Amino acid sequence: MPIGSYIRKKPTDNRFKTKVKLILLGLVAVSSGTFAQTSLSLNDAINLTLARHPELKKYAYRDEAAKNMVLQAGAPTPASLNLDVEDVMGTGNYAGLSGMQTTLSISWLLEEDIIKSRVKVAGEKVQSSELARQAQVLDVAAETAGIFITLLAQKEQLKLARLAQAQAEKMLDNIRTRVKAGQSNLVDQLRAKAALSQKALVVEDLSHEIKASRAQLAAQWNGDADFQINGSLTNIPAVEDLELAYEKLKAHPKLKAFATQQRIARSEIALAKADEKPAWRINTGFRRNEQLDDFAFTAGISIPFGGENRNRGKILALQAQQEEQQAQADAWYQQVSTRLLLLTHKLGHNRHVIDALGAETIPSLELASQKAGQAYRSGSYSYTDWYAVQQELLAAQTELIAAYADIHLNTIELERLTGASVANNANSASNVN
Repeated sequence: MPIGSYIRKKPTDNRFKTKVKLILLGLVAVSSGTFAQTSLSLNDAINLTLARHPELKKYAYRDEAAKNMVLQAGAPTPASLNLDVEDVMGTGNYAGLSGMQTTLSISWLLEEDIIKSRVKVAGEKVQSSELARQAQVLDVAAETAGIFITLLAQKEQLKLARLAQAQAEKMLDNIRTRVKAGQSNLVDQLRAKAALSQKALVVEDLSHEIKASRAQLAAQWNGDADFQINGSLTNIPAVEDLELAYEKLKAHPKLKAFATQQRIARSEIALAKADEKPAWRINTGFRRNEQLDDFAFTAGISIPFGGENRNRGKILALQAQQEEQQAQADAWYQQVSTRLLLLTHKLGHNRHVIDALGAETIPSLELASQKAGQAYRSGSYSYTDWYAVQQELLAAQTELIAAYADIHLNTIELERLTGASVANNANSASNVN
C-alpha cells in the first residue's frame, strides 16, 4: 500500500507562541523553501510504523500459532481398535484353529478433565501473546514519536543556526566597513570571519543530523526518507494528573501480562493435578468362540493406581513461578510509579523554563543584542562584547527549543509508561492495513 494512503494532508502549523514571535519571524524567513516533499504528521508516522514495523509482523504469526495450540489442546487421545486371538495352534482341543477365540474390541480414555485443563492453559497463552503485542505497540509507537520530535527540534535548530549564520555575515560586513574607515582593528574582522565559518559548520552538521534522523524515522516503517514532517513543538500537551496516571498504569499491558502469567501458572497447576490421576481406559467389543460357534459381548475398564503425587515437584515449581510473577509485577509497578513521579516533575520544570525564556530572557537578550549592535556601529562598544551578547541570545534560543523538545519527549515517555494516548492512537491505527 503506498505511503500516501496513510497520510492525512494538514496545513503547516504555527511555530512558536507570541512571546517568541520575533525570533520565529527570523527563523521562518531563513528556512522558507527548504523542503518540498510529502508531508507527514506524527499520527501519519505512527500509522505507518504500526502497519509496517518488522517487529510487529511476528505477532500475527504468534497469534495464529497460539490459537492453533488451543485447537490442538482440545484433541483427545485416539481410540484404539484391538484384535486378540487366543487358544490356537495348541494340542488336543486347541489344536489348529478349532478352539480359537477371537476378540475384537475398541478402547478409549476418559480424559475430559485433562483436555479441559489443557485447553484452559492454551487459551491463557493466547491472551499472553496479545498483551505482548500491545506492549510492543506502545514501545514502537513511542519510539517513532520520539524520533519525530527529535527531527522537529533539529529542524528548528537548523533554522536558528541559519539565522545565526546570517547575523554573522551582517556583523562581518559591519566590521569590514569600520576597518576600511580606520575605526576598527583588523583583528576583529578576522575573528568575525572565523565566527562566520563556525556558524556555517553548525548549519552543515545539523543538515546531516536531519538527514540521519529522517532516515531513522523512515526505517520505522521500512520506507524511504523522501518526506517532510509536519508539526509544531509549541503544541504542548496538557500535563496529566499524577493520580490519574497511576490509575492508567494499572491497566498497562505489561502489568496485565504479569497477571496473565500467574493465571497460566494456575491453569498449569490444575492440569498437573488432573494429570496426576491417569485417565481410566474403557474397552468394549465382541468375542468369537470357534469351538462353541458363539459370539459374546466383552467390556472392561483399566484404572491406573499408585501415581499420586507424581507431579508434586512440578506443582511446587509452578506455585513458585506464580509468586515470582507477583513479585515482578510489584517491582515493575513500583519502578514505573517512581518514573512517573520524576517525569511529572520534569514536565513542570520544562514548562517553567519555556515560560521564563519566552517571557523574560529572550526578549531582554534580543533588545540587548540590538542595542549592542547600534553601540558597536557608533564606536562605543567592542566587537567582543557585541559578539558575547549574540552568543548569549543564541544559547537562550537553543535552550528554548530543547525545552520544547524535552516536554514532548517526556510526555511521550509518560504516555508510553501508562499506555495512554500513544497506546490509544497506536491501537486504533494498528487496524490500518
